Amino acid sequence: MRALAVLLASLALPAQAYFEANEVGARALGLGHSFVSVADDASAVHWNPAGLVTLPRHELLLAYDEAADVEGLRHGFGAVALHPGPVSVGFGWRHGGVEGAVREDVLYASLARTAIRRSLGAYAAGGATLKVARLSLDTAGFEDVAGLRGNATRVTADVGILLAPIPNVTTGVVIRNLGQPTFDMLEGGARTSLPHEVEWGASLRWREDAWLHLSRRHRDPGAETRAAAEFRVAQSLDVRAGLGRHAITGGIGIGWASWTLDAAFRSRDIVGWTYRIGLRRRFGAERGVAGGDFDAF
Repeated sequence: MRALAVLLASLALPAQAYFEANEVGARALGLGHSFVSVADDASAVHWNPAGLVTLPRHELLLAYDEAADVEGLRHGFGAVALHPGPVSVGFGWRHGGVEGAVREDVLYASLARTAIRRSLGAYAAGGATLKVARLSLDTAGFEDVAGLRGNATRVTADVGILLAPIPNVTTGVVIRNLGQPTFDMLEGGARTSLPHEVEWGASLRWREDAWLHLSRRHRDPGAETRAAAEFRVAQSLDVRAGLGRHAITGGIGIGWASWTLDAAFRSRDIVGWTYRIGLRRRFGAERGVAGGDFDAF
């Protein structure tokens, strides 16, 4: 397993093979990661920081997943969203890695505010996230490899916009990894980058209990389109399905009082079947937020 660390360092595989492909949040996974125009839970710190303004209360979110076909490959995420005054803030921690070989940690700090609010639920909000990313390799036994670094830390940022131009429609756009920081883990070898990417999407609440989502992500060397649907089949039960270029996803959400349990899966892709479970809890006094209500016209 330690030899994998050196392989990953020399071939720059951590970001390319797993960390870039594995996103956060069980609800987002159930929706095929078509979440940039939704972003209405604490995982907005990752997906679109502007979405923090849509949360009616403070929220704590925890999620965990494993790839079934890769031993030791695990991923965890935790975030909290708070609303001190007219702004919304969020903090998160994302961890992933292969046990005994490589790990990546990302810290998030987000700030968002509603800039425009009009009648019939129309609004515009903006947000930004500062990210500190750390890539670490287990170099035990390879101390004599010239130029091999055990860890590296880089800083980058995301900016996002959430816009509801008409009732029941929300659009979002986010620019991620400004500056495209690079990890040079092996002197003279290939480098691992956090790629610059632009993602945009739109969501339609076409019934009071049904949503459709579409998004498109642009990142070298190409772009990917994702689509999803979400249905509230009972007062406390949501069913989700998503479709992307590489996988099919599905999931459910079960609510009870201020708690929501989310479970999701992704079909076989480069790391095999992935299963993710998440727990959300909202707390504190409810506040008025832009959007959120269904307009039957």
